[in-house]
Amino acid sequence: MKLTSLLCSTLLLAASLPAADTVRYQAIPNASKLRMDGDSTIHKWHAETQVIGGSIEADKGFPESAKGTTAPVAAKVEVRVPVSTLKSSSGKKMDTVMQEHMKAAENKSIIYRVLEMVPKAGGAGAAVNFEAKGALTVAGITKTNSMQVAIERVAPTQLKVSGTIPLKMTDFGIKPPAPEILGMSVIKTDDNVKLTFEWLTEQAKPTP
Repeated sequence: MKLTSLLCSTLLLAASLPAADTVRYQAIPNASKLRMDGDSTIHKWHAETQVIGGSIEADKGFPESAKGTTAPVAAKVEVRVPVSTLKSSSGKKMDTVMQEHMKAAENKSIIYRVLEMVPKAGGAGAAVNFEAKGALTVAGITKTNSMQVAIERVAPTQLKVSGTIPLKMTDFGIKPPAPEILGMSVIKTDDNVKLTFEWLTEQAKPTP
């Protein structure tokens, strides 16, 4: 019920944006960074990708127009990360294990949609802080979450979104990998992971 209510609120906020005053920012190919950090019984590990797709639609003054306010902003944000682009620090064998556990064959992308964004105090330099409530879909399972993000205009037509969030694999039906390697005890992977990202977007050119 909570997810349904947030989705309805998102649709209403998006609908409230006059088309003429809306600016669309699209992900810049291979210019972003996402890192997933985890732990296991033998070592810490991480997986990284530079591929973060998606778009932001917001008013012309965003994010600067949100400074000093506390009302949710009218913005539509969708992010997609192809699971196949995540590369593990443990090599190709672990890439295969990771993709199998994330059901990549049936669910090719990690998908995140913002349901509500509320400006928060603070923010270093030109960055504006927000509390983002969103719907995150991993391995075909969608969960709502809340995280702090900073949005900064890094060039006249470019926005950078950065943040971090802790997650549990089992919340998305993912069994933490426990690979068996000859001559070693079964490796147990911790359920907890942390996602850290910097997503770079650029204003889309008007359609002729």
